[in-house]
Amino acid sequence: MEITCNNCNSKLSIADEKLPKGKTASIRCPKCKNKITVDLRNRPENDQAENITKPNSFNFDEGGDDYDVSEKPFDFLEEEGNTALICENDPEIIKQINIVLGIMDYSVTTAESVRDALKKMKYHSYNMMLINETFDSSDPDANGLLVYVERLSMDVRRNIFVGLLTQRYSTMDNMSAFLKSVNITINTKDIGSIDRILSRGINEYELFYAAYKDSAKKLGIV
Repeated sequence: MEITCNNCNSKLSIADEKLPKGKTASIRCPKCKNKITVDLRNRPENDQAENITKPNSFNFDEGGDDYDVSEKPFDFLEEEGNTALICENDPEIIKQINIVLGIMDYSVTTAESVRDALKKMKYHSYNMMLINETFDSSDPDANGLLVYVERLSMDVRRNIFVGLLTQRYSTMDNMSAFLKSVNITINTKDIGSIDRILSRGINEYELFYAAYKDSAKKLGIV
């Protein structure tokens, strides 16, 4: 199926099997992160090349990279779907996190390296990131991914719940979380309680930003 951007007239080809048939889905602009809505509820089965996007469409990133759906697994999600990126080396920890986030209705992808994580972040705005401080690095104080996340603009960063997987800090150590510019610390020895830890952390995160977001909406900032 071909979708034409209403904003820049770029064309995007997506395999039909990637589309959620009969549903309303959304896509995030790879460059500006705005959400566009694609209504597939009334799309004929043989419709192959109709422009069905609404305003606030996507642009391709500068340089004209080819679109590769294998690199962008969350292009189409049901409305209000949450996404998470796991950056962890231990397969068993990844497995446990996947189970918990699946129950919490998150669509999850796992990065293979810092470079892979940055590539995925180039095309998606994740609601959650769980990053091991030694992910793809032997020095927890020089983790390139954590440095990148710390340097994100605040309007982007405040919309991502970031959890630091660590062996050095206690779980929910607020001072360490502040110093590392994350929302929560999770000691890997407590991974068996990741469901309760994440639920509490997300609740505190949402409460913290609730007043700000309410004021920002009233002022027309967001």
